[in-house]
Amino acid sequence: MATLTSVIDAFVASREHDRATLGRLAFWVECLGSRELSEITPEDVDAALVRLAERGRLKPRRGQDTASAGVPLAGSTFNRYVSQLQSIFKYARRLRLLPRAHVPPTRGIEKAPETQDPNRYLRPEEVERLLKVARVLDTRWGRLSALILTAFHTGLRVGNLQALRWRDIDLDKRTVTVDKTKNGQPIVSALSERAAAELAKLPGQTPDALVFAGRLGCPHHFRGLWVKVCTEAGLPGRNFHQLRHGCGSALATAGVGQAQIMAIMGHRTLTASARYMHQNASDKLAVVDRVFR
Repeated sequence: MATLTSVIDAFVASREHDRATLGRLAFWVECLGSRELSEITPEDVDAALVRLAERGRLKPRRGQDTASAGVPLAGSTFNRYVSQLQSIFKYARRLRLLPRAHVPPTRGIEKAPETQDPNRYLRPEEVERLLKVARVLDTRWGRLSALILTAFHTGLRVGNLQALRWRDIDLDKRTVTVDKTKNGQPIVSALSERAAAELAKLPGQTPDALVFAGRLGCPHHFRGLWVKVCTEAGLPGRNFHQLRHGCGSALATAGVGQAQIMAIMGHRTLTASARYMHQNASDKLAVVDRVFR
């Protein structure tokens, strides 16, 4: 029977994963990696989760391993660790490493409460502030405003955007094709007229060239510029991924249904898009209040 480590190794090899996903998988390998998959019990998972809660958040240390930051994990982060282990058992069942009737040891684990963070999403008016500042500060690279607008209007992840080549973009049809997303599936995203117009201004539109390349043709490391723009726009501490969340939130606020949000953002599960639906509910309430006075 396969061990948890061997199954996780196969899972990692099956597609590309972001650093956060790999970190969560590493935790499960550390705690239960040597155990055979079928022998892992709910008690084993509970013990690992107690250990996770005691460890809390990690902070990187230059030239060393990560260390505890002395800060509790957010409820949403804690839930992602549980979901990550659930995905491994689901993957093992798909590979017939476990019988279909197998009950995963994660079943019945209660989710940690998640508080709604108002700073989790970049709102449309905040994106406009970022764009205005980016146009002034980005005098050398000249692509940050196009990157921000494309990210916000498509909901694509930063890794997918950095890997885009001009052959993946059809400005006439206003589409962006990503061959492989985080979940291993291709996606064709629609470009707004405004995003398409912003991209059309960029130079070097040869098919094999990266859309958001640096001077040497490689992906441009724009983090320092992003931090500077956020600070000048009065939005310090925001991260680029919040543009993706902002896209989902804006769609839900406009009344777009969950199925359409899933299709636009490349979600495979209802849970992934459900985080935005509170915006939809708030918008509906405003409509009802306005109509039925």
